[in-house]
Amino acid sequence: MNPTFSQYTTPELEIVARLDHALADEIFSLHRQGYDVREVLHEARAFKAEAQMMKREIKRRKAND
Repeated sequence: MNPTFSQYTTPELEIVARLDHALADEIFSLHRQGYDVREVLHEARAFKAEAQMMKREIKRRKAND
């Protein structure tokens, strides 16, 4: 089975997942503070979903090691 996100090593995947998750959280935080960030909310959701997929891939890789 081909690993998901095969362009990243596991350590790189961990970094990207943390960055994606942090960025999505920051955008949602600004939205909660009342800033109009409608244009980027869909990107935040995509980043957050990608970060969650990356976390699952990290767990899968570690389970297979």
